[in-house]
Amino acid sequence: MFEEITISESETISLLNQDESHFFDVTRKEGDGKTIQKKVAAFANADGGELFIGIIDKRDASAPPGIFGRWNGFNDQEGANASVQNIVKGTNPAVENLYFEFYLVQGHPELGKVLKVTIQKSPNVHYSLDNKVYVRKGPQCLEVLGQAIINLSLSKGVISYENQSVANYNLEELYSAKPLNRFLQEFSPKTEPKTFLHKQKLINIEQDSEKPTYGSILLYDETPSSSLPKKCAVKINRYTTDKAEPSREHLERQETVEANLYDQIEQSTNIIQQMIESVPVMGSKGLEKAKYPPEAIKEVLVNAIIHRDYNISDDVLVFIFNNRIEVQSPGGLPGHITKENILQERFSRNPKIVRLLNKYPEPPNKDIGEGLNTAFQKMKAVRLKEPEIIVKDNRVIVILPHQALATPEEQILEYLNHNAEINNRTARKITGIGSENEVKRCFIALASKGIIERVPDKGGSKAAWKLKSK
Repeated sequence: MFEEITISESETISLLNQDESHFFDVTRKEGDGKTIQKKVAAFANADGGELFIGIIDKRDASAPPGIFGRWNGFNDQEGANASVQNIVKGTNPAVENLYFEFYLVQGHPELGKVLKVTIQKSPNVHYSLDNKVYVRKGPQCLEVLGQAIINLSLSKGVISYENQSVANYNLEELYSAKPLNRFLQEFSPKTEPKTFLHKQKLINIEQDSEKPTYGSILLYDETPSSSLPKKCAVKINRYTTDKAEPSREHLERQETVEANLYDQIEQSTNIIQQMIESVPVMGSKGLEKAKYPPEAIKEVLVNAIIHRDYNISDDVLVFIFNNRIEVQSPGGLPGHITKENILQERFSRNPKIVRLLNKYPEPPNKDIGEGLNTAFQKMKAVRLKEPEIIVKDNRVIVILPHQALATPEEQILEYLNHNAEINNRTARKITGIGSENEVKRCFIALASKGIIERVPDKGGSKAAWKLKSK
């Protein structure tokens, strides 16, 4: 017999209104075994998820009318036996670490029991009975073929440090921690802290002793940095220079954020935005505030925090310079991910962290797998050059340059449309070009086309250019 949980009408409506996603799906109780097997295998091959058997899809026009019309539960637990067997025996190899429970609607026994299946990310590649491999990507179960199966196998070989046990930690402190209980106030169905952590495999049982995992501390402890033996904070540094190697004298401000991951992301994002407001950049109208798209900054930061290697004792580092933002994440690219395929492929080094952060009412990782893609799109939308990704010294570095997409010549002319003249130093600032000679070539090219001319009586180090008089 599986556990039965009764949820309120409001919780039922919320569940029925939930959109299918990378971690959530529904299917009819009459659904064929192949559909159920495909979805379970796809979740296990990706980052895990939850499948509700006995709820009709939103898009199904044949669903009965009414508030609870799509609730398509079993009359009793025995009625779900065929579905359970399809799951347990429906993949090769069988999916491990499955958790089954039934949901009932309070005051409505006639609606029946919906079977909830919780699937963890598996260390194996699971085939359906028709010998196909599926992975979950967003709200879809996609078949993978050939080299993609090999890549999936390679990525499965990476062990996540989020599952390692934490010694010498009083579990009662975690059960009463404010971040965990604040999260559970919004979580449905209502669950006690201890029960939730056990169901989510965030507690390890070793030699009859219960120990929290790294993931549980990172997610729900008030100050993970003081509870874990390895560094796991975010350090944000503001340097008043654009040099590649800044010196100590350029360090204007430094902040360290040591909260649980959800608050760490929110607090770090706010601090970065505050620091950026003080960054002056040379624009077409002179000095102005740097205008980075907030979405790009947050997506890069979230990506660095949730996909970092927590086995490495180091912090996520953010450097805010006059001409760029650098976000450094401990650990190289995981599994089969490379700089070339990072925008197309997906891999979670810490799947439980990724999945459980996504359960917040306003998840920081709402669009699963789209983080860096969003950063690239948002930078382009504001006419800034796209991010640069560097893998160096077991770190992944993402650079957001404050450099316009326009050509250097276009930026020089735009500046001259608002200013009487421009010199080499100013041109280097607005274009991001470091070479005096390269900027000089831009001036000469524009002059040869009869667009600009030298400012009379200014030469040598004071040389300047202006729009040619008509």
